[in-house]
Amino acid sequence: MAPSRSRDFGLVLLASVLWGTSFPGSKLTVGTVDPLFLTFARMAIGALLGMTVLAATRRLDRRVFREPLVWVLGAINAIGFELQNEGILLTTASKTALLVNVNVVIIPVLMVLFLKVAGILIGTLGVVVVATKLDLASLAGGQFAGDLLVFVAGVVWAFYVVGAKKMVDRGADYVALSAGILATTALLAAIPLFFVGWPLPTNGNGWLGIAYLGLVPTFTPLLLYVASMRTISPTVSGLLILLEVVVAAVLSFLFLRDPLGVYTLAGGALILFGAYVVTRGDQPMPEPAAGGLASVPSDATRRGPGRIIRR
Repeated sequence: MAPSRSRDFGLVLLASVLWGTSFPGSKLTVGTVDPLFLTFARMAIGALLGMTVLAATRRLDRRVFREPLVWVLGAINAIGFELQNEGILLTTASKTALLVNVNVVIIPVLMVLFLKVAGILIGTLGVVVVATKLDLASLAGGQFAGDLLVFVAGVVWAFYVVGAKKMVDRGADYVALSAGILATTALLAAIPLFFVGWPLPTNGNGWLGIAYLGLVPTFTPLLLYVASMRTISPTVSGLLILLEVVVAAVLSFLFLRDPLGVYTLAGGALILFGAYVVTRGDQPMPEPAAGGLASVPSDATRRGPGRIIRR
């Protein structure tokens, strides 16, 4: 049965809510857990959960690890989380959510052969407003360093989204792909720990934070997001996923006392508007025909010859 586009919209929105909780969760956890170890532990737990689901549903297939792109996506994911965890240590959770989602205005550049200049410039201006509050002196502060790290993480994840979309379009099973990406991410994220030591959490709060981040906003939202790629363009799903910014901002305000100042709101609005401008030109995907999936816009799908199993 062909997947429903309306259902996949719902999957993206649910994924964005779960991912939105990860930003205040990460901010609370990095205070007691080394950022590098947090990346490894969170991905390892998510991978174990994914492998358990695969085994329970009899979809476990080791051939997914023979796909070079799965390892590339794992490496990109590991780098993105390392940058985000190091950056969120220096900046706020709400700004991290905003700046990480800069990939919304970058993904279309990687999906098409021409630049949607207006949307990209507006989104970039929003990033500058959020990060600097139009005060150049802030460029020398530690918070700006954190903002820069999470901004780069957002850029890195733009490549990750495009690569994952290509795997889906090649017929990869979305459950196996999600679990495989998390497994390769965990393995690659463990490499730096052999050089810096294994800084285990020293209290129960650290382990509790790791458990939450690994079990809730890791495998499940990734599974939902990748599943939605069957019928939804990454540029459109990227716009929907911005709901996580709202979730993160509200939770950060309630639990972390993150300020919701005028510059943060204005910069966030620019990022959202830039994303809207970028995605405005996307052609809507028609509903699937009775015989299978309908054709999709050129920036949404490029079919390849191979097929693999994915999450």
